[in-house]
Amino acid sequence: MRSSQRPPLKYPYEYVCVYDLETIVDEEMPDGSFPPWPRHRPVAGAFLTAEWSPVGYSFKFDTLLCREGREAEFYRKIDSLLPSGGMGVSLNGRNFDNAVLRLQAQRNGLFDLRNIARQSESGRFDVAHLDLMDAFGGGRGTSLAELCGALDIPVKTSVTGGDVAGLWKLGNLAAIKAYVQEDVIATYILHLHAAAWREGHERQLVLPLADLAAWIEGEPGLRHLLPFATCRPAKWARSRAPALRAAAALADAELRLKREQDEAAFSSR
Repeated sequence: MRSSQRPPLKYPYEYVCVYDLETIVDEEMPDGSFPPWPRHRPVAGAFLTAEWSPVGYSFKFDTLLCREGREAEFYRKIDSLLPSGGMGVSLNGRNFDNAVLRLQAQRNGLFDLRNIARQSESGRFDVAHLDLMDAFGGGRGTSLAELCGALDIPVKTSVTGGDVAGLWKLGNLAAIKAYVQEDVIATYILHLHAAAWREGHERQLVLPLADLAAWIEGEPGLRHLLPFATCRPAKWARSRAPALRAAAALADAELRLKREQDEAAFSSR
């Protein structure tokens, strides 16, 4: 009899792209409610690429602004940043960010953006894209601020999503860029918590977060993100990382020694 239980997904943690959009609408809702997603158009986006190698995690940060008359360039650049392999990560991306990207690309006559398509067409049980709303299972009313508050992750320190339209009209692009970058870093740290829980081992949080904190501290252009390098989860990760790295190095050395012994025994026959 065939089992109806879905096999566990193997998420490609070695290469992820965490992203977030900031959007505006041309006309607000009369009752002040949040406008339906088809009315939104992006004005900014941030994309954090995290890639693992035997020496640790490396990071690349891209922040884009959607200038009037250059929308096609904006969406093509996003398509180049989203992974053709690996995994995209967002918070509520399945129901908002990905849907907005797909619709606005179509609006601009862009139908060949396959990496945006890969994200927007992914389902809940698909390693192409991970929506942290699904990972945390708290329902669609859960917000980034609430999740981060529960885990002592700093977020929305000076600007909120409701401020973006006003900042855009004023031309305060620096504030919008800093805000979307904060949201992406917070989303990435949330993702690491979810990964460690899913895999049942702290290394999925400790090692990449310790490397992220060191990277932020070493990048002069990311000084506004320093609270993420010193928050409680980052301090804890940095205190735990040396022991985990030492244990991993010892295990690797033992594995190499065992392999060499097996090869020597085989050749002496």
